[in-house]
Amino acid sequence: MVPDPLRDIIPPEIFHRARVYELHKMELFIWKNIIDLIVSLLELYFGFYPFVWGLAASTLAPLTRRELWISLIFVFYLTIYISLRCLPILIYDKCILELRYGTHRRFPCYMYLLMGLLCIILAQIILAPLTLLIVFSVQIMGFFFFLYFWLMWAAFTLFLVFFLPYLCVPCIGVQRRLPPGSPLYADVQVVCDQTGFPMNRVFIIQTKSMQYSNAYFYGSCCLKRIVIFDTLLLNKGQPVTQLQPYEIGRGLTNPQVVAVVAHELGHWKSGHFYKATFIMKLHFLLTMVLFGLFFHCPYLYEAVGFAPGVWPIIVGFLIVLRFALTPYLTLANFLMLWNLRRFEYAADRFAHRLGYSLLLRSALMKIYADHMSFPVYDTCYARWHHTHPTILQRLAYQQKLDEEAYLRA
Repeated sequence: MVPDPLRDIIPPEIFHRARVYELHKMELFIWKNIIDLIVSLLELYFGFYPFVWGLAASTLAPLTRRELWISLIFVFYLTIYISLRCLPILIYDKCILELRYGTHRRFPCYMYLLMGLLCIILAQIILAPLTLLIVFSVQIMGFFFFLYFWLMWAAFTLFLVFFLPYLCVPCIGVQRRLPPGSPLYADVQVVCDQTGFPMNRVFIIQTKSMQYSNAYFYGSCCLKRIVIFDTLLLNKGQPVTQLQPYEIGRGLTNPQVVAVVAHELGHWKSGHFYKATFIMKLHFLLTMVLFGLFFHCPYLYEAVGFAPGVWPIIVGFLIVLRFALTPYLTLANFLMLWNLRRFEYAADRFAHRLGYSLLLRSALMKIYADHMSFPVYDTCYARWHHTHPTILQRLAYQQKLDEEAYLRA
């Protein structure tokens, strides 16, 4: 049944179609993980990685025995194997699930073969230079290569902090400051003045092809900014004559946009950008330290079937990332997702304190009505997979804040 808070904005037939689509995705997800588990156990039991490494070494034996070039052939064979390994899932999806749910348009068989061949070619274009870079870097940097990797990644992410708006935004659309004198500028100025956020750091993006409604806070100090996508505005802030038929009526009224801006100001006031940056740096440092410990552990290579003393660099990367680090990465992912959802609740609480509870709720429901995703998720599943609380959780949280404010009054 359609949940009560959304009963007025989502028709039952659309809810049913979205539910069927989610059932399709979830059943495919479950079978994909089951098959991956079984195949992974078989790979470990039968010594798959030493076999492929030996095959790559024998292929290049007449030419060279250098690990750098053997690694390249190893990755080539592995890419072909992974493409073949995906076939059971593809067959199950196309031959069973689609007949059951009918959620996608089916393509001819030769189209899937062509797509698989294209994936292998594209993978080689990307993975071949990456493989050479990894092996060469480890050989040059020596035992503590993982710390150098962390330092390079930290420097790269700091570079992104300063230049991401200038490098990536042009791919989305044209960014400009919110024009003074417009009705939206006057409305947004009220909440910005209330919180001390400078209006010259509020931007709007005129998107090229994006349809999703969004706004975000980004950056720090003199580079901080709140960015509003024009898709968030009612009718994209344009005359109806300049819109496609499906774009008419989409978007939020100015007061609703201000409520969304109040939410983004909550991220700024709470320092979520700094906290998220620090957590990511710490997480990557711990990942690299653990990676280095496992990477230099000879028993790990022997456990997957290699002879003592054989430590191929590229194979080490694969088995450490895929097997040894899985417990830590799983726990870290759960904790980071929990923290991101906590940030969202904190920003919603900030908007509530500014008096935008009702407007924020109406904005959330209008955004949902414009995109109509499936709203019902199991709480445990959402904790493991969602970066944001669901629409129903956010509406319930605003209702809870209203009740607490009423009791305090």
